[in-house]
Amino acid sequence: MICPEKWQKQIEDLMKQYGIAGLAVAVTDREKTVWHHGFGVTSVEKPWDPVTTETLFRIASCTKLTVGLLTMQMVEQGRLDLDVPVGTYIPWFKLADRSTEERITLRRLLSHSAGLPSEYTPDGPHDEDKLEEVLREGFSGLRPIADPADKLYYYCNWGVRLVSWILQDITGLPFTALVKKNVLQPLRMSHSTFTLCEAATYSLAVPHKPGPEVLHFIPVNATRHAAGGMFSTVNDLTALARVLLNDGAPLVKPESLRQMMTPECSLYLNYRNDYGITMRLKQYKDILICGHDGQSPPYYASVWTVPEKGVGITLLLNTEGGNPLSTDIIPKMILDDILELPREWDVWKTGMADPEAEALSEGQYLSDPYGLFRLERRNGVLTLILGANEYPLTPHIRKGVYFADKGGEPIVVGLPAANGGSAGHIFIDSILCQKVMPQPEPSEDELKQYTGEYGTVLERFEFKTEGGKLWIRRRGHGDFRECRYVGPDTFSCDFGAVRFVRKYGEISLVRIGGSTGHNKI
Repeated sequence: MICPEKWQKQIEDLMKQYGIAGLAVAVTDREKTVWHHGFGVTSVEKPWDPVTTETLFRIASCTKLTVGLLTMQMVEQGRLDLDVPVGTYIPWFKLADRSTEERITLRRLLSHSAGLPSEYTPDGPHDEDKLEEVLREGFSGLRPIADPADKLYYYCNWGVRLVSWILQDITGLPFTALVKKNVLQPLRMSHSTFTLCEAATYSLAVPHKPGPEVLHFIPVNATRHAAGGMFSTVNDLTALARVLLNDGAPLVKPESLRQMMTPECSLYLNYRNDYGITMRLKQYKDILICGHDGQSPPYYASVWTVPEKGVGITLLLNTEGGNPLSTDIIPKMILDDILELPREWDVWKTGMADPEAEALSEGQYLSDPYGLFRLERRNGVLTLILGANEYPLTPHIRKGVYFADKGGEPIVVGLPAANGGSAGHIFIDSILCQKVMPQPEPSEDELKQYTGEYGTVLERFEFKTEGGKLWIRRRGHGDFRECRYVGPDTFSCDFGAVRFVRKYGEISLVRIGGSTGHNKI
């Protein structure tokens, strides 16, 4: 059931609750848009300029859907093979740790299961011609987080960027030109672009900090266009959604789309949540949602489809902190009404413990959001130990999945070992965590290479040495906090994992608690 007045009121209330400046949403069936609406303004400094369904936003990782479709076009033409080593196409492909190179394929890269570390570096070269140079430099310093043979999900923009270089190398067209020719023009996505200068000639929603307050900066990194650089409208994106609703037509054959929608790896959550070829596959109540979400703070986006029901939703917004609205809350609210889904759906069903997998999984781990933590059996119960807090885990009905209550919020732990996978990794809330062993502490002289200021337009961090330790402070947010050494260029602190990245042997940026790169200042 389509409920325009109800949805408008609910979305307006949610925007007030989350402090969102501008938002646009559209609903499509297999043939046409059935409802769309713009909310708020493109800028709180221009209250006379409303968001419409033709307003451009950055769509972030929803861009990856175009990479998957382009790749399958090349597979259909016999120009690419998903399952040969990527070195077949890139003779210069080398990692700092070369042990897994031969097992890294296009399929593993496009499903984020190549075992490579993540990255998010929003600001960088403005020239698309720098892509090969940046990739050579970046991959030469990468060390695998996991073996590709284990097919463990770890979101990695490096892999998608590498595939975009392969695509342009075999076609002779820059990636953006290839997307325009093979995706945007056939779908008549006339307002979509990778160029900020072109986007600015249309109605463009500018980024906002919470408040909302205008953030007078839109980062550009032309070497990561494929990972999340497109600007688009909800109306344009409905054409992309309809490709998923119509068995790939008019861009790829049905068998190609089926490959994209085939699970390649699991996120180990308390409901079905898998990743295919540039495609998220998520259970919501009794339906399967396919598509992608995107985060390029403060822009958030989603393209969700229910192929079985012939329904798609596209949503874009421009304020930091709005991710829950675009990824979950608003799309699910609309799906509940339009598909008349059951009001309640229990996803917390208890199952049987797996003592063998539990024993294999005990140990100390490093997690991006939590830093160092332990997993142990206490009195026969698998227990998650985060700092001074202990959380006894309950086995879920999904094999290898456990859960607990963490301060009123659920936390989900996945054990790949329960499904014959790696005993050196676990998942916490879909984040891959690597088992680590104690390492000799570096000297204070060695620690000094990490000191200094690092930051983005949104935040800055400062590092110093004192008493033989490395210390971190977020500028404007309290005192210095100790960093614990984990391994080469890797530490743990109250903010989570701290991973330093080198360029030509020198520290150039740091990632703290996630994938965002903070450049050395």
